[in-house]
Parts: sequence; structure tokens; C-alpha cells
Amino acid sequence: MNIRLTYMRGVLVFVVALADVGLIEDVLAQDKTPSLPKFDKIEAAVWRYFQSQPNFQATALITKEQVEPLLSGLARIGFNLPDPKSILDKIPAGNEFLVAELYTPAGRKFMERIAKYPEAYDRLDRLSRLPHGRQNLHDLIQGFGGETLIQYLTTASGGKEMGKMISNAPRGADFNKPTGRIYTVQMLLTQLEEQYRAAEKKSAKK
Repeated sequence: MNIRLTYMRGVLVFVVALADVGLIEDVLAQDKTPSLPKFDKIEAAVWRYFQSQPNFQATALITKEQVEPLLSGLARIGFNLPDPKSILDKIPAGNEFLVAELYTPAGRKFMERIAKYPEAYDRLDRLSRLPHGRQNLHDLIQGFGGETLIQYLTTASGGKEMGKMISNAPRGADFNKPTGRIYTVQMLLTQLEEQYRAAEKKSAKK
């Protein structure tokens, strides 16, 4: 079956699930409280929400379309983020090439293999933006042993040197640096906690 067709069908099923507001409310309702809830309850609610998604992987790439209804759900349990847009703007959208590739069956297996490497998604994201980067990324994911390159780029001294060389290529600037984007549930939780602490301080001043 055509990979693009398979992906689009998967996205359709996924979007339908996300459109079910009742599902989101069911996942988050037990944490409903009139005041700002403890962050551990928010964290637990976030994990339950993602665990309710089809093909859940704890370290998989997340998308803006997944997170938008989650943030609305968090507001309903008492956590109104001071700046939700600053979070959503950092999360890959479902129509991005990186998402399309990683949400294929081969891409999901690839994510499992690279999850342990630091800033692996940052490197993949930057690779996809290089000249011919999309084809190279596709070959890494669909081929055999592509995770070895990611391991090398993220953990080996030689990989860091290679990254410096790539930084001199067109659209390769800062290749070794984090992109500043949010790729995983854990990275999302870090950003949520930052905004939670800001909301907590604001609430304490009232």
C-alpha cells in the first residue's frame, strides 16, 4: 500500500479521535478542581491523555494537533496556561515532512530505536531541512541501520565534528544545537511546568 495513503488514513483516524471532546473530558475529568491543581496531577493527566491515543509510544514524536485539545482539557481542570501559543508554536505540525515519515510503520520502529540518544529528534529535524535532506531522512528511516548514524551524530566526538562540517552547508547552521522545539511528552511536560510555576506565582500574589 502506498505509504502516503497509509499515513493519510492514519491521520484521519487520529483526527477523528481527537475531535471527540468527550474522550478528552473522560481522560481528564477525575482531576477536575476549582483551584490550580498540584502539578503531579497535571502530569498524570497528561500521561493518561497520551496513553489514550492510538499506537502510543512514550518517547514518540508528538504533534501540535495532539496537544491543542490537551491544553483545552487542562484549562477545564483549572490550569489555564499563561501563554499556550508559545508551546504550540514549538511543536511539529501533523503536515510536516518529519511527522509524515516518523508516523509510518517503519518510522515508529525507528523512533523506538533512536529514543535513547540525546537530541535525536533535533538532529532529524535539522537533517530534513538540508539540501536533499528529505530524501536522506526517508532513506535513514526506511533503510537498514539508519539509527546508527543518529547514534554517531549525537554521542560520538566524530559525530560532533561531522555536525560542525554540516553547519557550514546551506541551511545547516547550528546543526549540533537543539532546535528549541518540543518533540516528546517529557519535553512538553517541562514546558508545562515552567508555565505552571509562573501561574503559581501569579496566583500567590492575589
